[in-house]
Amino acid sequence: MIINPYKYNERLLEATTLTKSFGPLSAVQQVSFVLQAGQVMALVGASGSGKSTLLSILAGLTDADGGDVRLDGKRVPGPSEVLVAGHAAIRLVHQEYQLMPNVSVRENITYALRFFAKTYRDYRVDELLRLCRLAEVQNRLPRQVSGGEKQRTAIARAIADKPAVLLLDEPFSHLDLPNRLIVRNLLFDLVRHENTACLFVTHDASDALSIAHTVGILRDGKLIQLSNPVDIYRRPETAYAAQMTGPVNILQTEHLPLLGLSAVEYPSALFCLRPEQVRLSEAGILGTVRAVFFKGSHYEIEVELNPDFCLRVLTTNDSLYVGQRVNIQVTADSVWPLQR
Repeated sequence: MIINPYKYNERLLEATTLTKSFGPLSAVQQVSFVLQAGQVMALVGASGSGKSTLLSILAGLTDADGGDVRLDGKRVPGPSEVLVAGHAAIRLVHQEYQLMPNVSVRENITYALRFFAKTYRDYRVDELLRLCRLAEVQNRLPRQVSGGEKQRTAIARAIADKPAVLLLDEPFSHLDLPNRLIVRNLLFDLVRHENTACLFVTHDASDALSIAHTVGILRDGKLIQLSNPVDIYRRPETAYAAQMTGPVNILQTEHLPLLGLSAVEYPSALFCLRPEQVRLSEAGILGTVRAVFFKGSHYEIEVELNPDFCLRVLTTNDSLYVGQRVNIQVTADSVWPLQR
């Protein structure tokens, strides 16, 4: 998570009860939030949860059926209200990058500054090439560079004229791990260097949790939870939010005695237990290792406590094997109640 020492005083981008339907399908339902200058917000949701439609509305490229979008207090018009769709201070980077294929990386970025004086244009392009780690490939065509370099070129072009808001649609989905880390660090630098408000949507919460100030969970077009990354991960409100933000054990009340915990007052409640909160301990509950998965920095194991109930556990113990008897321990404060 980015730690920013500055207070946010302005309500830069504000969405209020946005709604959009396509026939009987409700793509966006009553979505509201505020994004301020210098902040990164991530919206996490499965395919079909309304992420791309919401971005298009925020960018002024799709008309909302209800609600509105405001930038610095002024309403952002939809495409039916203007001659050219979009807003000059809001930039959207699509999944497909939409680069001009027959000109170089440098010329793609330069095109966004074509109405500026040449001296400033050259200075700004050089600055962006450096910031986006593209100097070495600036003279290559888009088809001659990697997916990560295409992504960074699209971002550089989008922020060339210093928009107030940068929107990104699944910025990490096509990237390998090294390029994911480069783009993640780039977004961090943009917020710090450009004071840009940044919102991106993704189906993978790992990147969202690491760089966003605020994380939201989208489900069927609804923003069901919006909070800081720590609360979203440790205190999800629903099983869906828990599952979208990382590995999790979803427990029912009858499972609690199997963990040495007292049954709670509400018999229909669900509970969230993260795998890293389960400890291997000689004084714990006895179970059997049913699977071992090597994850690089740790192991993920499945421990069977009875024929109908297994727990996912994270450990650095490299001597575990399938069929081994182990003891696990769970504390009461590790279990978080969920809504149905």
